[in-house]
Amino acid sequence: MAFVTRVLNMAAWALMLVCMICLVSMMVHVTAHVSWRFVTGEPITGTPEIVSRYYMVAIVFLTIPLVEMRNSGIVVDLFYDLFGRSFQRLCAALAYIGQGLFFGFLTYRSFWDAIDSFAKREFVDAQIPITVWPASFFLPLGFGLAVLISTLRLVQVATRPDWHRLISPEITDEENPTPQEAA
Repeated sequence: MAFVTRVLNMAAWALMLVCMICLVSMMVHVTAHVSWRFVTGEPITGTPEIVSRYYMVAIVFLTIPLVEMRNSGIVVDLFYDLFGRSFQRLCAALAYIGQGLFFGFLTYRSFWDAIDSFAKREFVDAQIPITVWPASFFLPLGFGLAVLISTLRLVQVATRPDWHRLISPEITDEENPTPQEAA
């Protein structure tokens, strides 16, 4: 179980690294676009299309697995704390089942949409044609890893005696270290 956790954690951090690269690239690209437009009066061709179809899609969808790995999503536990441990375990298991099914559906649908986009060699016709089909694979990649992480959490809730500590939103960095700390 520790090996699976480590592998999923490293995969989530790898996707986060891609997001960081996209974020920095987007900042440089937009800054260059604005600067070039200020100096020459002409924009850099394709900037809005690349920003909206590549950078933003990556930043939004590739971060989901790390959010799930660190239990950093929005949590509303209005009545949860009033329940006994066994009922809390049941609620957590049902939540991870629902979450896994939801991410699984999104993975399935977005994967086939990405395949369709690939088959059509989808592009955006701006001033120049810009190929956009590769970015459509960001969605099933992020959602698919989120399915695996949801499954891991479900197994942990079902089998570990310290399950409550693992799924709490106050999870510590020792339980989900960065790849450098894990090495």
